[in-house]
Amino acid sequence: MKSVLCLGLTPALQRTMLFDKLEQDEVNRARQVVESAAGKALNTARALVTLGTPAQTAGFNGGQTGRAISAFLKAYGVDSVLTPMRADTRICSTLIDSAAGTVTELVEEAPEPGAAAVKRFVNENLKRTSGASMLVISGTLPPFVADDFYVGFVRSAASAGVPVVIDSQKAALITVLFERPLLAKLTVRELATTLQEPMNSERQILRGMRDLMGMGAQNVFVTQGGKAAYLVTSKHAWRFTPPALARRVNPIGSGDCTTAGIVHALLGGKRLRDAVRHGLACGSANVESLTPADLDLKRVATLRRGVTCEAI
Repeated sequence: MKSVLCLGLTPALQRTMLFDKLEQDEVNRARQVVESAAGKALNTARALVTLGTPAQTAGFNGGQTGRAISAFLKAYGVDSVLTPMRADTRICSTLIDSAAGTVTELVEEAPEPGAAAVKRFVNENLKRTSGASMLVISGTLPPFVADDFYVGFVRSAASAGVPVVIDSQKAALITVLFERPLLAKLTVRELATTLQEPMNSERQILRGMRDLMGMGAQNVFVTQGGKAAYLVTSKHAWRFTPPALARRVNPIGSGDCTTAGIVHALLGGKRLRDAVRHGLACGSANVESLTPADLDLKRVATLRRGVTCEAI
């Protein structure tokens, strides 16, 4: 079975720190600390492998943190095709305050890998697209590449008949839409930022989604956390209600797990509407876990039954 190529540029060594109570301007001692390999493309690949779909992940990786990430990916069963760089891969930290029920994300900027590493990344991954079952592009673009950086990969995939799903925003997304990706996925906030318009009502959201389709997207899917999500196709529009959760632990990576669930279901022959239901179940299950993309498949199956869908 061919692998899904999960393409993103900025992986991270993720440190998830659990506190009984987090107080600003005080010394805080974590009750639990868990490290994992993360970043949007890595989260998506890890979730896909857990679901039973082989995946490989591309990005820049280097240094001591990079070696730790490679070891984690091997343990997850993810095929790492990360491009080496001299700089250390970034560290991102999630601070969970159990008392307040809040999650704070501390994000390091990704280091610049250098022109030679970027050239190698492009050359190697352009070749990989033709052999993938699907190309999944995740994340915004760092300042060391141009806004149209993703376009070449999408064109390469299209020429080989490989479907493309993109989870991004702003110019990185818009430049790809003209290449007619199968699915554009983003949050309501990202939709507003991309179109530079307010998205305060369902009518505004649906109009914005149709604007993206007018730019070339075959289908558009928009989420807003635990609230209603929307899917617009050339013929239909649907409103989805995510399932009720037993507990909320850590939402980081839920969008990536949603993407993985959709891709897994599509490759399994499901219709897009049903694939979105499965994706929302995966994203919801992730909220109940401590570390990103650490899915419980039994919980996913249960939560899928709680996702409702209605035509609008």
